[in-house]
Amino acid sequence: MVVSVQGLSRVLVVGLGRSGLAAARLAAAGGSEVWVTDRRPENELAEATDGLPDGVRTFFGGHPESSLSGVELVVVSPGVPPAAPLLEAARGLGIPIVAEVEFAWRHRPEAPLVAVTGSNGKSTVTELTAQMLRDEGRAVAAGGNLGTAASQLVLEGGWESWVLEVSSFQAELLTAMRPRVAVFLNLSQDHLERHPDLDDYLEAKRRLFAFQRAEDTAVLNADDPAVANTPTAARRWMFSLVGPGDARLEGEDLLVDDEVLITVREMALSGAHNLANALAAALAAAALGTPVDRMAGTLRRFEGLVHRHRTVHEADSVRWVDDSKATNVGATLAALRGYPDRSVHLILGGQAKGQDFSVLLPEVRRAVARLYLIGVDGPAIGTALGEAAPVEDCGDLTAAVGRARQTVEPGQWVLLAPACASFDQFSDFAERGDCFAALAREQVATCP
Repeated sequence: MVVSVQGLSRVLVVGLGRSGLAAARLAAAGGSEVWVTDRRPENELAEATDGLPDGVRTFFGGHPESSLSGVELVVVSPGVPPAAPLLEAARGLGIPIVAEVEFAWRHRPEAPLVAVTGSNGKSTVTELTAQMLRDEGRAVAAGGNLGTAASQLVLEGGWESWVLEVSSFQAELLTAMRPRVAVFLNLSQDHLERHPDLDDYLEAKRRLFAFQRAEDTAVLNADDPAVANTPTAARRWMFSLVGPGDARLEGEDLLVDDEVLITVREMALSGAHNLANALAAALAAAALGTPVDRMAGTLRRFEGLVHRHRTVHEADSVRWVDDSKATNVGATLAALRGYPDRSVHLILGGQAKGQDFSVLLPEVRRAVARLYLIGVDGPAIGTALGEAAPVEDCGDLTAAVGRARQTVEPGQWVLLAPACASFDQFSDFAERGDCFAALAREQVATCP
C-alpha cells in the first residue's frame, strides 16, 4: 500500500535546486504547510525563492534541526547525501524520508512508469523510449534527473504515462516506488566522490528494482554481469550486443523477440553504445505494448540529444564531435569503441571524481592518435594514460581545440569526451559542449 503524501500538515523539503523547488510547489498544491532548507545563503538563492509558493518558511545557510519541528515528511533533493546530519536527525525522530522522485510518484502511482538508470545513456534512453510511446499516440511525459523534475511533471499534468531518468542519488532513498518498467543500462565508475565504492553505487542503482512485482518488467543488460544479476521480482527482459537476448544485435540487424526491428545503417543514431540504447528503449516500449514497426520509425528519425556524441562541425574531412555529457570513464570508453584505430584526437579532463583512468588504456591505445588534457585533473590523467598515446597538457579547452586543429589529419575526428565533471572550468557539461562547438566552428577565439 502506498501512503498518501497529499494533505500532510507540514512537509520539509531539503535542498532547493530544481527538484526541491518543484517538490515544494507540489507539496503546497496538495494542501501542506511547506518548509524548505538549503545550505547555501539566501543571497545565492534569489531565483529559487522567487519560485516558491506564498507562505513557505525558509532555513538558509545550513540545515538546522529546528527545521524538523512538527514535520510529518522530509522530501530530499538528489544533491543531499543520505547520511547528512539533518536526515540522521529525522530518522532519530521517526520522521519518514522520501526522495523527490518518489514524492512525485506517490501522487500518480497508477500511471505506468518507465524508470531508466545506469552510468551512461540514461538521458538518451529516457527520451527515445518516450518518443517511441508518443509515436504510438500516447500522452507521455519525460524528465526526472533529465530536464523537468518529476514533481513538476505532476504539477503540469496532461499525460497518461511517464518516463523518468533516475540517478543513483535519487534511487538510493527509494522506499516504495514501483516502476511498471525499470531499465538498467550499464555500470561503470562514477560518483565515487559520493558513493564510498563501486558496490555501494551498484546497490543504489539496484534500489530502483526493489519494489517491482511479478507483473512488472525489468530491462537488463546481459553484457554487464553486475547489471544482469540485479535482483528483482519482475520478469527479466535482456538486451545484448554480443549474445542471446530478448533484444539483440545479429549481424547488421537489431532484433526484438526474434523480429527485425531495424538495420544499423537505417538508424539516425550513431555509435556502438547507441545500438545498446536502442535495444533497451525498444524493450521498455514493448513492455507497454508498443509494436515493433512503430519503434522502427522512431529510430529512423531520432538523432539523439545535444552534447551526447553529436557531430557539431565538419570541415577539411575532419569531424568535430561533442560528447561533453561523457562525464565518467565508462561513457568515454563507450564512445571510443565506435572509432577506427588511431583516428581520434581526444580531449579529456576536468574533475576526475576519484575514478581509475587506467581502464581506458586499451581503447586509448587502439583508437586515439593524440590526447589533449584539460582541467584540474588533466595532469594526473596524463600520468595514467601517457603510455597509450601522445599527450599534450593544454590546461583549458581553448588551447586543446587549438592544438587539435594544428595536428588532426583529414579523415580523423576531434572528440570531446572528457570522462570528467566540468565544474572546475564551466557551469555544467552543456556550457562545456557549447564552448567546444563554438571553438570548432571558429565562432569564438576563446571561451568561457
